[in-house]
Amino acid sequence: MKRSKSVRLFFTSLILLVAHIPIASPIELAEQWDYSMISEFDHGIDLFEKFNATSGFRFRQSIYLNNSRFSEGLYAQASRVYAGDDINEETIEESLDSIYNYEDCMDFRINGLLRMLYLNLDTDILSIKIKNKVCDALGKGKYWYTEPSDDTAIFFTENHQILFHTSELLVGQLFPNDTFTNSGMTGNQHVENALPLIERWLDWRGQLGFTEWNSNTYLTEDIAALVNLVDFASDADIVYKAAMILDLIAFGFANNYYKNRYATSMGRCYDNTRVITSRDSISEAAWIMLGLGKHNPCDNSNMAAVALATSENYAPPPILEEIAENASLYFEHKERNSIYLEEGPDYGIKYKGDDLMYWWSMAGPLAPQTIEGSFNLIEKYDIDPWTICGPQFLIDFLKISSFFHGMTLSEYSETLKLLSRGACYETANVYTYRTPNYQLSGAQDHMKGMNGFQEHIWQASLDDSAYVFTNSPGGLSKDFKQFFMGGWKPRATFYKNIGVIQYDRESLPLEGEFIIFLLNAFTNNKPLNHAYFPKLAFDDVKSQNGWTFGAKDDGYIALYSYEPTRWASDYELRVKGFKNVWIVELGSSDEYDSFDDFVSEILDADVNIIPEALGYDVYYNSPSQGKITVSWNAPFYVDKKKIDLGDYPRFDNNYCYQKFGTKITDIRFESKRLELNFNNCTRYYKD
Repeated sequence: MKRSKSVRLFFTSLILLVAHIPIASPIELAEQWDYSMISEFDHGIDLFEKFNATSGFRFRQSIYLNNSRFSEGLYAQASRVYAGDDINEETIEESLDSIYNYEDCMDFRINGLLRMLYLNLDTDILSIKIKNKVCDALGKGKYWYTEPSDDTAIFFTENHQILFHTSELLVGQLFPNDTFTNSGMTGNQHVENALPLIERWLDWRGQLGFTEWNSNTYLTEDIAALVNLVDFASDADIVYKAAMILDLIAFGFANNYYKNRYATSMGRCYDNTRVITSRDSISEAAWIMLGLGKHNPCDNSNMAAVALATSENYAPPPILEEIAENASLYFEHKERNSIYLEEGPDYGIKYKGDDLMYWWSMAGPLAPQTIEGSFNLIEKYDIDPWTICGPQFLIDFLKISSFFHGMTLSEYSETLKLLSRGACYETANVYTYRTPNYQLSGAQDHMKGMNGFQEHIWQASLDDSAYVFTNSPGGLSKDFKQFFMGGWKPRATFYKNIGVIQYDRESLPLEGEFIIFLLNAFTNNKPLNHAYFPKLAFDDVKSQNGWTFGAKDDGYIALYSYEPTRWASDYELRVKGFKNVWIVELGSSDEYDSFDDFVSEILDADVNIIPEALGYDVYYNSPSQGKITVSWNAPFYVDKKKIDLGDYPRFDNNYCYQKFGTKITDIRFESKRLELNFNNCTRYYKD
């Protein structure tokens, strides 16, 4: 009976596999929106009562601003307005179509345009002609999914949510008495609508951390929106909370940066920021905020960096820059971001209605707890499912499949949890260990055997180009452009300079395996396991007995693969099949007489790996840490000591210990103290 159901579902899924790809119809533009924009703005909130910005921060601001003034990019036009320079009107005009047509990422552009308009209140650089065009687009824009009109915009990821909420608040403040053509709401009504949504987003991040944890891409968008709130929001609580979230982002940079890279595990990452590249989109922001990494004069229209460079109201408290410098040599850090799906009730977050915005921000619309609420909300507001969970045929497939099996949608989603739940950015317990010559960072035991979109689980770094990580692409990971991020998540376990990374998974029901087959076929992915190991970035590379070794300056790395490897390119070590176990160990000239000595000691170490039905039994006698044992489900032991894999506190390092779920972050270094209190909305600093 079960087999006949599966066969029927197999053929049903073939019939349903007709992709519905929406194409936005251009909006027919009406006459110029009649507006009465405010003529001046001063929220009168002084964030520098307790401290002054460091001279380093102000200097870096000025350097970036001077470079940005020569850029033709959209966001850099705010730098020109701030500096009193002529702007590129053509660049600004070209950005408006996305707003008129309600296209994805229009919220990025809206935030950049709003920054120009607010800054222009003091400088009056924008011509009447371009100001009218910008205001017309904003007056006809769409600011949340509850407003009418078809669109292809994604509103629901963590960064998009704060960008849209910030847009709605600031545009409402600019045009308080005008009626917006799409929503039919006045500016004041938009302000009233946006304020609780912003406060909720800020409170979630302040208490629970980021769902898109440590993202080297999307923190850029978060920073841009948050600086806009600090500079232009009229509500004092919003201003202070936005500044405190920026402080937490800066603290995260201090905790996880190594030399010139954000060298850590990430909830959302792309190949083009990790494969044969030396720049992240947050590089300029981290440099301006804390002096981490280095400035690239060509990166001069970065939305986060422009916001920071043109802000007179935000600067990181000086303690954060001092911690970044102090922690640059020896550092051990633990942090927890986000919650598990089951923990929603513990934090007052429901699985239906508008609370779904928390779960959708973690890519969880199809999870067992949320799927029914998600489908109800999609239907209620006629939301394009492509912007949330994929094409309509997927929703139809899940409904029909659950019916055939005699299950609720929630029960059926549980049978496909490797995909439905695997896509979620649930709790990430990130561990980082740093010495002057290397850094190892990873998400401990994170959703093992599940399939995800864009996670970067771990990374071992010797410098900003010589770094190594592993990956098993396929399934939900996007396409060949997303070949090293996402895919099948390992059981990754780390302690100081040692990591054991196991790849395996359970089998899914027939229709689940068929979904994976289709996803792999459409994205040209084949089951494989591989390591990013860029030979040209290292001073020396050797391979022997399953180990691949690399040396860079005074740092050394050894990477072991249980399955045979081959060089697929100058930067990729490839293994057939998705099941494998890797061992990584780092060392340096401080610990070994030479690179050859490091290689010799690793090759002499006992490695015993036994494949099990799921995962492996791993035994490794490390030259530096002693006996290492771990399996798919058993604890991780180092020299008979059970290693803490989580759940971690929100922060646990030399500068801060904060219990997860609490709302006060107390950061200390020497005589300095920074307290970020989300209970009473205070940002206390003592020098």
